[in-house]
Amino acid sequence: MHWSKTPQELFRNFGSDEHNGLSQEAYAAAWKKFGPNNLTESKRVSRFFLFFKQFQNMMTGLLLLAAGISFFLKEEIDAMAIFAIVILNGVVGFIQEAKAEASIAALKKLSTPKAKVIREGKVKVVESTEVVPGDLLTLEAGDYIVADAVVIHGYQLAADEAILTGESMPVEKSSGVVKAETNLGERTNMLHSSTALTSGSGKALVVSTGMETEIGKIAGLLDATKSEETPLQKRLAKVSNKLLVLGLAVMIIVGIIEYTKGNTWLDIFMLSISLAIAAIPEGLPTIVTLALALAVRRMSKRNAIVRKMNAVETLGSTDVICTDKTGTLTTGDMVVREVFAPSPENKDKLNLAAVACNNASLDNGGSGDPTEIALLKMAEGTPAPERIHEWSFESNRKRMSVAVAAENGVNIYSKGAPEAILPLCGFSEEGKSEAEKIMREFSMKGRRTLALAWRSLKDFDVNHPPAHGDVEKNLQFLGLVAIADPPKEETVPSISVCKSSGIKVIMITGDHPLTAEAIAKELGIIGKDITGQVMTGAELDTINAEELSRRCENILVYARVSPEHKLKIVEALQKNGHTVAMTGDGVNDSPALKKASIGVAMGRAGTEVARQASSMVLTDDNFATIVHAVEEGRAIFGNIKRTIQYLLSTNLAEILIVLGSSLAGMPVPFVPLTLLWINLVTDGFPSLALAAEPVAKDFLKKSEGPSPASFFDEGFMKEMFLVAFLMTIIELSVYFYLLKTGDEITARSCAFHLLVYLALFRSFSCRSENRIYTQLPFNQFHILSVIIPIILQVFLETNSSFRELFEISRINFTTHLLLMLLALIPVSLIELRKVLRYRENNA
Repeated sequence: MHWSKTPQELFRNFGSDEHNGLSQEAYAAAWKKFGPNNLTESKRVSRFFLFFKQFQNMMTGLLLLAAGISFFLKEEIDAMAIFAIVILNGVVGFIQEAKAEASIAALKKLSTPKAKVIREGKVKVVESTEVVPGDLLTLEAGDYIVADAVVIHGYQLAADEAILTGESMPVEKSSGVVKAETNLGERTNMLHSSTALTSGSGKALVVSTGMETEIGKIAGLLDATKSEETPLQKRLAKVSNKLLVLGLAVMIIVGIIEYTKGNTWLDIFMLSISLAIAAIPEGLPTIVTLALALAVRRMSKRNAIVRKMNAVETLGSTDVICTDKTGTLTTGDMVVREVFAPSPENKDKLNLAAVACNNASLDNGGSGDPTEIALLKMAEGTPAPERIHEWSFESNRKRMSVAVAAENGVNIYSKGAPEAILPLCGFSEEGKSEAEKIMREFSMKGRRTLALAWRSLKDFDVNHPPAHGDVEKNLQFLGLVAIADPPKEETVPSISVCKSSGIKVIMITGDHPLTAEAIAKELGIIGKDITGQVMTGAELDTINAEELSRRCENILVYARVSPEHKLKIVEALQKNGHTVAMTGDGVNDSPALKKASIGVAMGRAGTEVARQASSMVLTDDNFATIVHAVEEGRAIFGNIKRTIQYLLSTNLAEILIVLGSSLAGMPVPFVPLTLLWINLVTDGFPSLALAAEPVAKDFLKKSEGPSPASFFDEGFMKEMFLVAFLMTIIELSVYFYLLKTGDEITARSCAFHLLVYLALFRSFSCRSENRIYTQLPFNQFHILSVIIPIILQVFLETNSSFRELFEISRINFTTHLLLMLLALIPVSLIELRKVLRYRENNA
């Protein structure tokens, strides 16, 4: 009941100090006693059980049953062969899942919240897991509370405790003592783990961590990174079920036909099981998980931490990016963009005025007003004159002036808004007109414009300086300075890439509409005609959801908006069917980040609350990183789609070949072990290579548009059936011809090798949906994934024991070469189809 004790008691109990926090020795003792600050997760599956898990499915059960029956009927070799294939399948599945788990574990480590603690008198940023009871937290609005803590000092503190109490309004917090029997929602001096500080700042002493916190005591709390099926995996399960139904139907038909031919029940049973195995790409869910995990790891190397794997799928479908301006599209630093000086000699005096009328410093990267820092950088190298007096900036004057020592008295330098400086200057009509023209040009570009001027005074009493009105007159105009927050170097090219790939970029800013328009034009978000493309927060407040949903399709800039407006914008775009990525950094951005299809938080400037509400965190706060992540998401989306296309078309061909040979009254070309082997070597290696296909250069720029919500569209189904039928026709034509002109074992041997070659060569056309193989970069992993199975095929054929086991004979090199040439027909036709489609689209 820590809330009922005074801070002094608590500091004594935990061996901590109100000013210095824990000493290193005290921290080490607390760590030893309490351990890491995390919630107990479900026990991690050991490598042994992960391997054992590979055999806990219906298909493996059927295979083991078949092996058992074979062994019972004294078919020991068949039994051992089936068992060996089961083990091989298990090893491949184990390796895939182990890699996926390792990637997920690394992802989890990346997404761990941080905390600011005071230890030995110094503020340190540490992982939340490293916080121990007795640590002194330093907190500010937007921080994610990592442990239960008692408030020691607080200024306007309020916390969102909805996760604990269900209370939607923030709860005010302050230091003090409350009664021991006070219920959870009324402990005003306590901050609780997994809640968020919505306002204020202060210090709090950690009193409970891990499972001892209030959140740790809540039954049924799920681990935030618990592995679960992604939407894609659920869709794949449905397709696999449909394929299983087709396989079962074929099993029944083939079983009846084979029975009428007088085959034994064992042969029919073994063939049926083999067909069932051939029908289902059972390793597909694991391959998808591995592909997503690899994409997450690649994104983390490009400064985008994806907190949930299924977000990668959503990234692939993103067609709208709503982005903040400052710090994301722009550098966040004020810079002098343009300077107007009526004459060259004025430039030196202008620099002198910029340095004199300045209270900022360039030390340690710059400190002070950002505008004044920008002026110092512009005039860098100009020595600062000795100031005698300063007439500080006042909002009603909109200017500041200083007096500096000069040879013949003092010089007065003034800096301020042009409308405040120019009327005080002596101008010719021509000079005034030129200055006003430049002012308008700067204003239209969204620049913040400052004017600088000077005059000389012979008499100046340092002890009794005159009023500002007596010196700020008869000034000589030195020039105008245009200051703005410049775009990041990568921003303009990234926006251009988005446009070419069908992704709409919407800028959301608190700037004045004119400034927002100018910056949006500079960035390439809007063109010269901005009619209907800009909306203000005031307009947002006056229209309803239906009206916004109708108008939002044309709006590319939202100006003078608050974080609360972001939620309305997201909802309107989503209502129109868009997949929306939304950036944010503050506490108030959290609802919009949660609502967005992809919430993107800032890793540097953002609050911990925003990061926890998001799907992705940018470690460099850069818009270009979002574009890279969308590119990666779309690329992996395509990789998985093509991997599925490869596996399903091959599996469908196996079913059709067996069905076709049975219906034609011919012997089935494959013994059960052959089908199992084909599935092992053709499904495993190439599918992994396709799923891990690297992102091609300028992939996003060359892609036609966002990926469809479902893989299984009309084009997907057409190509799958086309390839499956081509493979079936070629396979059965060769098999039937060899049956008529030669012996059955030779025909079966050629059919066996041909189907392996057909499947392996098919993978070459699956590396890209639109580009032919010669246009793609060399992929060593894919080449190996084809060569290794071919080597295994040759090994099978050259070994007499394996020939006997698979009931095949040895064929010569010329026949192998001919079979490979025949296997190139489907892949060549698909590649030709890509060429024709490209010419048709670019005619």
